[in-house]
Amino acid sequence: MSIVSVQPLGIELEVAPDQTVMAAAVAAGYGWPTVCEANASCGTCVSIVEEGAENCGPMPADEEETLTRTLVPLDGQRRLACRLTVTGPVTLKKRGVHKAE
Repeated sequence: MSIVSVQPLGIELEVAPDQTVMAAAVAAGYGWPTVCEANASCGTCVSIVEEGAENCGPMPADEEETLTRTLVPLDGQRRLACRLTVTGPVTLKKRGVHKAE
């Protein structure tokens, strides 16, 4: 398990190998902003990697396509939480993450 800190909410998520950050958040009882329900087509879940970029998994083709289409720079700091896997500690910034009701 890897720990992902999500700011500004200040939560820590345990993310299993091959689990996405968004899936881990949902499993832990949090809502993550999305329109496409984690299909990597809307770009709403884009998050900023503040620390631990070296622990982020490779960017899949559908994530790269969506970031390019939505004019988000492919700089390694902006990633879709619905596709982001991690192999170590990461700190993300994403407004709108909330405790699910």
